[in-house]
Amino acid sequence: MLSAPDKALLVKLFYMNEESATIALRKFRVQKNAKSGKGPLTPAVLLKLVKRFEKTGKLEDRARAGRPCLKEERAPCIAVEMEAIASEAASVTSSAREAARRLDLPPSSVHNILRRILQLYPYKLQSCHELLPPDTAQRQAFAKWAFSKMEQDPTWVFNILWTDEAHFSLHGDVNNHNCRIFVTSNSREYTQKPVHSPKVTALCGFKGSFIIGPFFFETQCPVNGWITETVNAQRYLTLLRETVVPCLIQRGQISNVTFMQDGATSHTANPVKAFLIQTFREDRIVSSCCRYPWLLGLQI
Repeated sequence: MLSAPDKALLVKLFYMNEESATIALRKFRVQKNAKSGKGPLTPAVLLKLVKRFEKTGKLEDRARAGRPCLKEERAPCIAVEMEAIASEAASVTSSAREAARRLDLPPSSVHNILRRILQLYPYKLQSCHELLPPDTAQRQAFAKWAFSKMEQDPTWVFNILWTDEAHFSLHGDVNNHNCRIFVTSNSREYTQKPVHSPKVTALCGFKGSFIIGPFFFETQCPVNGWITETVNAQRYLTLLRETVVPCLIQRGQISNVTFMQDGATSHTANPVKAFLIQTFREDRIVSSCCRYPWLLGLQI
């Protein structure tokens, strides 16, 4: 429900913007940092509010006759139940369906009360990598090391060779996180894929002046042709020794490149570390794992 100051602000914005309800609502949501298109506030509701104001000079709703709306009575109970569910969950999340089950109410009623009366909307819980207390010191040490390198050589950052692997499906799978279907009603579309969808893994690297790759983790079979392989320490080492390093030597960049990779298990195996140190030296090998970046040479 809108408060009296909010109603006054809406009416003021309506008259300040050439009596346009749409523009007034847009500016109201910007000022209040509210979600666009959410809740019962619509241009029609605003026009009704302005009409009542022009007729009566008041912004308050007329008192209703009879008993109050049943939804308004249930709103405090639902709010308390949602807080109780959140306090019981390890991830501090709530469930509208669980609240409906506990209060013996229809889930649709609980959803309507949450949105229209309590103005609570569902948000997806985001995940991030956990940072432990010792990680802060290591991140600061790495940042100081990187700044000192840039002070010694301003072009150092442009000579970092950033490398990473990516998996590509060979079955035409659809990424549900990036795919949307805009229709007037739920079309109930499905995509079928095998349980173990075939994939290929490719490695690519780039620096300020060129790109190398992509290089594929695959082997040639006389019967089935090229067969994709999973990434392990031995295959990663073979790719570095036989493909990546020769490519850098061919470009004449092996002596000034700082090799950057993430902290995957195949990247931190002892044979891989030994080969990288032998090829690039310890001060030109950097790992950027999720928790903290670190100098590969300092971890041995």
